[in-house]
Amino acid sequence: MMKKMIEKMNSKTICIALFVGFPLILMLAICLGRDRSISANENRVLKTRSDIKYDFFDGELQDDLENYLSDQFPMRDRLKGAETGMKLRLGAGSIGGAYIGHGGRLFQKILDSDVDKEKCVRYAARVNRIAEQTGIETYVMYVPSAGISLRNSLPYGAPMYDYDSLYAALTKELGSVHMIDLRKALSGVPEYYYATDHHWTAKGAAQAYYEWRAAHGEESSNENAPEIFTVSERFRGTLWSRVPSESIGYEKLQAPRVPDGITVEADGRETELYDYSALQTKDKYNFFEGGNHGLLTLTNPDVAEERTIVILKDSFANSFLPYIVNDYSKIIMVDERYAFIDVAQIAVESNADEIAVIREIVSAG
Repeated sequence: MMKKMIEKMNSKTICIALFVGFPLILMLAICLGRDRSISANENRVLKTRSDIKYDFFDGELQDDLENYLSDQFPMRDRLKGAETGMKLRLGAGSIGGAYIGHGGRLFQKILDSDVDKEKCVRYAARVNRIAEQTGIETYVMYVPSAGISLRNSLPYGAPMYDYDSLYAALTKELGSVHMIDLRKALSGVPEYYYATDHHWTAKGAAQAYYEWRAAHGEESSNENAPEIFTVSERFRGTLWSRVPSESIGYEKLQAPRVPDGITVEADGRETELYDYSALQTKDKYNFFEGGNHGLLTLTNPDVAEERTIVILKDSFANSFLPYIVNDYSKIIMVDERYAFIDVAQIAVESNADEIAVIREIVSAG
Protein backbone atom coordinates (compact mmCIF):
# COMPACT_ATOMS: atom_id res chain seq x y z
CA MET A 1 0.00 0.00 0.00
CA MET A 2 2.75 2.40 1.06
CA LYS A 3 4.69 1.54 -2.08
CA LYS A 4 1.73 2.44 -4.30
CA MET A 5 1.31 5.76 -2.46
CA ILE A 6 4.99 6.60 -2.97
CA GLU A 7 4.77 5.71 -6.65
CA LYS A 8 1.67 7.87 -7.00
CA MET A 9 3.41 10.79 -5.25
CA ASN A 10 6.46 10.36 -7.49
CA SER A 11 4.30 10.49 -10.60
CA LYS A 12 2.61 13.67 -9.30
CA THR A 13 6.00 15.19 -8.54
CA ILE A 14 7.19 14.41 -12.05
CA CYS A 15 4.03 15.98 -13.54
CA ILE A 16 4.43 19.10 -11.43
CA ALA A 17 8.09 19.34 -12.40
CA LEU A 18 7.22 19.03 -16.07
CA PHE A 19 4.36 21.51 -16.08
CA VAL A 20 5.96 24.05 -13.75
CA GLY A 21 9.68 23.47 -13.87
CA PHE A 22 10.13 23.17 -17.63
CA PRO A 23 8.40 26.48 -18.48
CA LEU A 24 10.31 28.13 -15.64
CA ILE A 25 13.62 26.88 -17.03
CA LEU A 26 12.68 28.17 -20.46
CA MET A 27 11.75 31.57 -19.04
CA LEU A 28 15.04 31.78 -17.16
CA ALA A 29 16.98 30.74 -20.27
CA ILE A 30 15.31 33.50 -22.28
CA CYS A 31 15.59 36.19 -19.60
CA LEU A 32 19.19 35.43 -18.62
CA GLY A 33 20.42 34.75 -22.14
CA ARG A 34 21.68 37.29 -24.65
CA ASP A 35 19.05 38.54 -27.09
CA ARG A 36 19.48 37.91 -30.80
CA SER A 37 18.65 41.00 -32.83
CA ILE A 38 18.54 39.38 -36.27
CA SER A 39 17.51 35.98 -37.60
CA ALA A 40 19.72 35.15 -40.57
CA ASN A 41 17.50 32.20 -41.53
CA GLU A 42 14.27 34.21 -41.51
CA ASN A 43 16.01 37.32 -42.84
CA ARG A 44 14.28 39.64 -40.40
CA VAL A 45 14.79 41.70 -37.24
CA LEU A 46 13.83 39.97 -33.98
CA LYS A 47 12.08 41.45 -30.98
CA THR A 48 14.49 42.30 -28.14
CA ARG A 49 14.07 43.50 -24.55
CA SER A 50 14.62 47.11 -25.59
CA ASP A 51 11.66 46.87 -27.99
CA ILE A 52 9.15 46.00 -25.25
CA LYS A 53 6.81 48.89 -24.38
CA TYR A 54 5.93 48.69 -20.68
CA ASP A 55 2.60 50.46 -20.96
CA PHE A 56 -0.08 48.55 -19.06
CA PHE A 57 -3.01 50.53 -20.44
CA ASP A 58 -2.65 50.48 -24.24
CA GLY A 59 -2.61 46.67 -24.59
CA GLU A 60 0.81 46.55 -26.30
CA LEU A 61 2.70 45.02 -23.39
CA GLN A 62 1.12 41.57 -23.79
CA ASP A 63 1.70 41.55 -27.56
CA ASP A 64 5.30 42.70 -27.12
CA LEU A 65 5.99 40.01 -24.52
CA GLU A 66 4.46 37.28 -26.68
CA ASN A 67 6.50 38.37 -29.71
CA TYR A 68 9.65 38.67 -27.59
CA LEU A 69 9.28 35.17 -26.10
CA SER A 70 8.56 33.72 -29.53
CA ASP A 71 11.54 35.42 -31.19
CA GLN A 72 14.00 34.62 -28.39
CA PHE A 73 12.85 31.03 -27.81
CA PRO A 74 15.89 28.73 -27.29
CA MET A 75 16.95 26.84 -30.44
CA ARG A 76 14.30 28.73 -32.41
CA ASP A 77 15.96 28.12 -35.80
CA ARG A 78 16.25 24.35 -35.28
CA LEU A 79 12.68 24.06 -34.04
CA LYS A 80 11.46 26.20 -36.94
CA GLY A 81 13.32 23.94 -39.36
CA ALA A 82 11.86 20.82 -37.75
CA GLU A 83 8.34 22.28 -37.94
CA THR A 84 8.83 23.18 -41.60
CA GLY A 85 10.21 19.71 -42.39
CA MET A 86 7.17 18.07 -40.81
CA LYS A 87 4.79 20.27 -42.84
CA LEU A 88 6.65 19.40 -46.03
CA ARG A 89 6.45 15.69 -45.27
CA LEU A 90 2.71 16.07 -44.70
CA GLY A 91 2.38 17.59 -48.16
CA ALA A 92 1.71 21.24 -47.26
CA GLY A 93 0.99 23.36 -50.35
CA SER A 94 2.11 26.63 -48.79
CA ILE A 95 4.13 27.72 -45.76
CA GLY A 96 4.79 31.25 -44.53
CA GLY A 97 3.40 32.96 -47.60
CA ALA A 98 5.31 30.74 -50.02
CA TYR A 99 3.89 28.05 -52.29
CA ILE A 100 5.66 24.68 -52.36
CA GLY A 101 5.73 23.89 -56.06
CA HIS A 102 6.77 20.84 -58.08
CA GLY A 103 10.18 19.48 -57.16
CA GLY A 104 10.28 21.60 -54.00
CA ARG A 105 10.47 24.88 -55.97
CA LEU A 106 9.30 27.83 -53.88
CA PHE A 107 7.06 30.65 -55.11
CA GLN A 108 6.01 33.89 -53.52
CA LYS A 109 2.28 33.67 -52.85
CA ILE A 110 0.76 36.82 -54.38
CA LEU A 111 -3.02 37.11 -54.61
CA ASP A 112 -5.13 39.85 -56.19
CA SER A 113 -5.87 41.08 -52.68
CA ASP A 114 -2.13 41.61 -52.14
CA VAL A 115 -1.79 43.91 -55.16
CA ASP A 116 -2.66 47.60 -54.82
CA LYS A 117 -3.84 48.05 -58.39
CA GLU A 118 -4.80 51.70 -57.95
CA LYS A 119 -1.35 52.54 -56.61
CA CYS A 120 0.29 50.73 -59.53
CA VAL A 121 -1.87 52.66 -62.00
CA ARG A 122 -0.98 55.98 -60.35
CA TYR A 123 2.70 55.13 -60.61
CA ALA A 124 2.36 54.25 -64.30
CA ALA A 125 0.58 57.55 -64.94
CA ARG A 126 3.43 59.39 -63.18
CA VAL A 127 6.05 57.63 -65.34
CA ASN A 128 4.05 58.64 -68.42
CA ARG A 129 4.02 62.28 -67.28
CA ILE A 130 7.80 62.21 -66.80
CA ALA A 131 8.20 60.92 -70.36
CA GLU A 132 5.94 63.65 -71.74
CA GLN A 133 7.47 66.47 -69.66
CA THR A 134 11.09 65.62 -70.43
CA GLY A 135 10.65 64.44 -74.00
CA ILE A 136 13.21 61.73 -73.27
CA GLU A 137 12.79 58.28 -74.84
CA THR A 138 11.29 56.10 -72.09
CA TYR A 139 11.07 52.30 -71.78
CA VAL A 140 9.09 50.25 -69.28
CA MET A 141 10.03 46.62 -68.62
CA TYR A 142 7.82 44.98 -66.01
CA VAL A 143 9.04 41.62 -64.67
CA PRO A 144 6.42 38.87 -64.24
CA SER A 145 6.58 37.10 -60.89
CA ALA A 146 7.86 33.52 -60.97
CA GLY A 147 4.42 32.16 -60.18
CA ILE A 148 3.10 33.85 -63.33
CA SER A 149 5.86 32.65 -65.66
CA LEU A 150 5.97 29.12 -64.21
CA ARG A 151 2.28 28.42 -63.60
CA ASN A 152 2.69 24.72 -64.38
CA SER A 153 5.11 24.36 -61.49
CA LEU A 154 2.69 25.77 -58.90
CA PRO A 155 0.71 23.43 -56.64
CA TYR A 156 -2.47 22.29 -58.36
CA GLY A 157 -5.16 24.99 -58.16
CA ALA A 158 -2.91 27.53 -56.40
CA PRO A 159 -4.25 31.04 -57.12
CA MET A 160 -2.03 33.92 -58.24
CA TYR A 161 -2.83 37.54 -59.05
CA ASP A 162 -4.16 38.47 -62.49
CA TYR A 163 -1.00 39.59 -64.28
CA ASP A 164 -2.65 40.12 -67.66
CA SER A 165 -5.34 42.40 -66.27
CA LEU A 166 -2.80 44.43 -64.30
CA TYR A 167 -0.45 44.70 -67.29
CA ALA A 168 -3.31 45.92 -69.52
CA ALA A 169 -4.33 48.56 -66.96
CA LEU A 170 -0.76 49.88 -66.66
CA THR A 171 -0.19 49.82 -70.43
CA LYS A 172 -3.28 52.00 -70.83
CA GLU A 173 -1.62 54.66 -68.66
CA LEU A 174 1.74 54.38 -70.44
CA GLY A 175 0.83 55.71 -73.86
CA SER A 176 4.01 57.77 -74.25
CA VAL A 177 6.53 55.02 -73.50
CA HIS A 178 7.91 51.88 -75.15
CA MET A 179 6.62 48.74 -73.42
CA ILE A 180 8.91 45.69 -73.28
CA ASP A 181 6.63 42.70 -72.71
CA LEU A 182 8.50 39.81 -71.05
CA ARG A 183 5.58 37.41 -70.64
CA LYS A 184 6.37 35.18 -73.61
CA ALA A 185 10.16 35.38 -73.21
CA LEU A 186 10.18 34.20 -69.57
CA SER A 187 7.24 31.79 -69.71
CA GLY A 188 7.70 28.12 -68.92
CA VAL A 189 11.48 28.02 -68.34
CA PRO A 190 12.34 27.10 -64.70
CA GLU A 191 16.01 28.07 -65.19
CA TYR A 192 14.96 31.73 -65.52
CA TYR A 193 13.97 31.99 -61.84
CA TYR A 194 15.62 30.82 -58.63
CA ALA A 195 13.99 27.89 -56.85
CA THR A 196 14.50 29.43 -53.39
CA ASP A 197 14.19 33.12 -54.21
CA HIS A 198 11.68 35.38 -55.97
CA HIS A 199 14.26 36.98 -58.31
CA TRP A 200 15.21 35.92 -61.82
CA THR A 201 18.49 34.10 -62.37
CA ALA A 202 21.40 35.31 -64.50
CA LYS A 203 19.86 33.33 -67.38
CA GLY A 204 16.49 34.97 -66.82
CA ALA A 205 18.06 38.43 -66.77
CA ALA A 206 19.98 37.53 -69.96
CA GLN A 207 16.73 36.59 -71.68
CA ALA A 208 15.27 39.94 -70.62
CA TYR A 209 18.36 41.60 -72.08
CA TYR A 210 17.66 40.02 -75.48
CA GLU A 211 14.17 41.53 -75.36
CA TRP A 212 15.69 44.84 -74.27
CA ARG A 213 17.98 44.88 -77.30
CA ALA A 214 15.14 43.97 -79.65
CA ALA A 215 13.04 46.84 -78.28
CA HIS A 216 15.96 49.17 -79.04
CA GLY A 217 16.13 47.92 -82.62
CA GLU A 218 19.35 46.02 -82.02
CA GLU A 219 20.31 42.44 -82.81
CA SER A 220 19.19 40.04 -80.15
CA SER A 221 20.98 36.70 -79.78
CA ASN A 222 23.16 34.67 -77.44
CA GLU A 223 26.22 36.13 -79.16
CA ASN A 224 25.43 39.55 -77.66
CA ALA A 225 25.37 38.31 -74.07
CA PRO A 226 28.45 38.11 -71.87
CA GLU A 227 29.71 34.87 -70.38
CA ILE A 228 27.95 33.77 -67.20
CA PHE A 229 30.04 32.45 -64.31
CA THR A 230 29.17 30.88 -60.96
CA VAL A 231 29.92 32.97 -57.88
CA SER A 232 28.42 30.62 -55.26
CA GLU A 233 27.04 27.10 -55.19
CA ARG A 234 25.44 27.55 -51.77
CA PHE A 235 22.68 30.04 -52.48
CA ARG A 236 19.35 30.00 -50.69
CA GLY A 237 17.15 33.02 -51.19
CA THR A 238 14.42 34.96 -49.42
CA LEU A 239 11.76 32.30 -49.98
CA TRP A 240 13.90 29.67 -48.26
CA SER A 241 13.88 32.00 -45.25
CA ARG A 242 10.12 31.45 -45.16
CA VAL A 243 10.47 27.69 -45.61
CA PRO A 244 13.74 26.89 -43.78
CA SER A 245 14.19 23.18 -44.37
CA GLU A 246 17.40 21.29 -44.97
CA SER A 247 15.46 19.07 -47.39
CA ILE A 248 15.51 22.02 -49.81
CA GLY A 249 18.97 22.09 -51.32
CA TYR A 250 21.30 24.88 -52.35
CA GLU A 251 21.44 26.33 -55.86
CA LYS A 252 23.93 28.32 -57.89
CA LEU A 253 24.21 32.10 -57.84
CA GLN A 254 25.57 33.26 -61.19
CA ALA A 255 26.48 36.56 -62.83
CA PRO A 256 27.74 37.82 -66.22
CA ARG A 257 31.36 38.82 -66.63
CA VAL A 258 31.93 42.55 -66.94
CA PRO A 259 34.92 44.56 -68.20
CA ASP A 260 37.46 46.28 -65.98
CA GLY A 261 37.50 50.04 -65.63
CA ILE A 262 33.90 50.46 -64.47
CA THR A 263 33.36 52.80 -61.51
CA VAL A 264 30.32 52.66 -59.25
CA GLU A 265 29.12 55.18 -56.69
CA ALA A 266 26.20 54.34 -54.39
CA ASP A 267 24.59 56.95 -52.16
CA GLY A 268 27.69 59.13 -52.32
CA ARG A 269 30.21 56.35 -51.64
CA GLU A 270 32.44 54.47 -54.05
CA THR A 271 31.56 50.79 -54.25
CA GLU A 272 31.86 47.79 -56.57
CA LEU A 273 29.52 46.36 -59.16
CA TYR A 274 30.05 42.94 -57.57
CA ASP A 275 30.31 42.79 -53.79
CA TYR A 276 32.14 39.53 -53.00
CA SER A 277 31.82 40.09 -49.25
CA ALA A 278 28.06 39.48 -49.61
CA LEU A 279 28.83 35.85 -50.49
CA GLN A 280 29.82 35.32 -46.84
CA THR A 281 26.35 36.38 -45.65
CA LYS A 282 22.89 34.80 -45.75
CA ASP A 283 21.55 37.27 -48.34
CA LYS A 284 23.95 36.44 -51.17
CA TYR A 285 21.80 38.25 -53.77
CA ASN A 286 23.42 41.41 -52.37
CA PHE A 287 26.43 40.33 -54.42
CA PHE A 288 24.93 42.63 -57.04
CA GLU A 289 26.01 46.18 -56.10
CA GLY A 290 25.95 45.32 -52.40
CA GLY A 291 22.14 45.41 -52.36
CA ASN A 292 19.68 48.24 -52.90
CA HIS A 293 20.67 51.90 -52.85
CA GLY A 294 18.65 55.07 -53.25
CA LEU A 295 20.95 56.45 -55.94
CA LEU A 296 23.61 54.49 -57.79
CA THR A 297 25.74 55.80 -60.65
CA LEU A 298 27.83 53.55 -62.87
CA THR A 299 30.37 54.97 -65.32
CA ASN A 300 32.09 53.04 -68.11
CA PRO A 301 34.77 55.20 -69.79
CA ASP A 302 35.39 52.54 -72.46
CA VAL A 303 32.01 52.96 -74.14
CA ALA A 304 32.72 54.72 -77.43
CA GLU A 305 29.41 56.57 -77.75
CA GLU A 306 28.50 58.69 -74.75
CA ARG A 307 25.01 57.67 -73.71
CA THR A 308 23.26 58.12 -70.36
CA ILE A 309 20.25 56.25 -69.03
CA VAL A 310 18.23 56.86 -65.85
CA ILE A 311 16.57 53.71 -64.45
CA LEU A 312 13.73 53.56 -61.94
CA LYS A 313 14.19 50.16 -60.34
CA ASP A 314 13.63 47.56 -57.70
CA SER A 315 15.96 44.67 -56.82
CA PHE A 316 15.30 42.83 -60.12
CA ALA A 317 17.31 45.54 -61.86
CA ASN A 318 20.34 44.80 -59.65
CA SER A 319 21.17 41.60 -61.54
CA PHE A 320 20.10 43.09 -64.89
CA LEU A 321 22.51 46.03 -64.63
CA PRO A 322 25.68 44.04 -65.55
CA TYR A 323 24.18 43.20 -68.95
CA ILE A 324 23.92 46.82 -70.07
CA VAL A 325 27.23 48.19 -68.76
CA ASN A 326 28.72 48.15 -72.28
CA ASP A 327 25.72 49.91 -73.82
CA TYR A 328 25.89 53.18 -71.85
CA SER A 329 28.74 55.40 -70.69
CA LYS A 330 26.69 56.39 -67.62
CA ILE A 331 23.88 54.53 -65.87
CA ILE A 332 21.96 56.24 -63.08
CA MET A 333 19.73 53.91 -61.03
CA VAL A 334 17.11 55.33 -58.67
CA ASP A 335 15.33 53.16 -56.11
CA GLU A 336 12.49 55.34 -54.87
CA ARG A 337 11.94 53.09 -51.86
CA TYR A 338 15.20 54.45 -50.40
CA ALA A 339 15.48 57.96 -51.83
CA PHE A 340 13.18 60.90 -52.59
CA ILE A 341 14.55 62.14 -55.89
CA ASP A 342 13.00 64.26 -58.65
CA VAL A 343 13.55 61.79 -61.48
CA ALA A 344 12.56 64.22 -64.21
CA GLN A 345 15.04 66.77 -62.90
CA ILE A 346 17.93 64.33 -62.62
CA ALA A 347 17.22 63.03 -66.13
CA VAL A 348 17.26 66.53 -67.61
CA GLU A 349 20.30 67.71 -65.63
CA SER A 350 22.30 64.62 -66.64
CA ASN A 351 21.31 65.05 -70.31
CA ALA A 352 19.91 61.53 -70.25
CA ASP A 353 19.28 59.86 -73.59
CA GLU A 354 16.84 57.37 -72.07
CA ILE A 355 14.67 56.74 -69.03
CA ALA A 356 13.65 53.20 -68.09
CA VAL A 357 11.51 51.43 -65.52
CA ILE A 358 12.79 47.95 -64.60
CA ARG A 359 10.93 46.30 -61.74
CA GLU A 360 8.58 43.49 -60.78
CA ILE A 361 5.10 44.47 -61.86
CA VAL A 362 3.53 44.09 -58.39
CA SER A 363 6.09 46.49 -56.92
CA ALA A 364 5.32 49.13 -59.54
CA GLY A 365 3.50 51.37 -57.16
